[in-house]
Amino acid sequence: MTIFFICLIISVLVSYGMAIALVEKGQDFPIKKPRLILKRFIHKNISRKFSKVLDCSTCSSFWLTLLVDIIICILAICFGQFYFFWPLSGFITLGFTWTIIEYLNAIDKEQDINVFIDKGEDDEN
Repeated sequence: MTIFFICLIISVLVSYGMAIALVEKGQDFPIKKPRLILKRFIHKNISRKFSKVLDCSTCSSFWLTLLVDIIICILAICFGQFYFFWPLSGFITLGFTWTIIEYLNAIDKEQDINVFIDKGEDDEN
């Protein structure tokens, strides 16, 4: 049971990291070219609409969890264990990603409000 939870935590964290790297940092140097290749592959071979998944951190975290769970399943079978919890681990990762993004957006809104309040006070003085 401990191995199951370790695999679940690894799956969630790796999927979250991959989603952030592909979507949020997708236009930066090291990940730009592989992201374009992946997007073209998905666009041509799977679906034009499905290639839009790489534009959304939350969506991509769900589908990247499938990839990570398949890899962990193969590794677990090599060690005599079994792990495949994808639909639920995908939803856990999706919720984790959405929560962090909403938290960061809330922090940004608070900072924007404080900036406007400070500017308003300076104008009155």
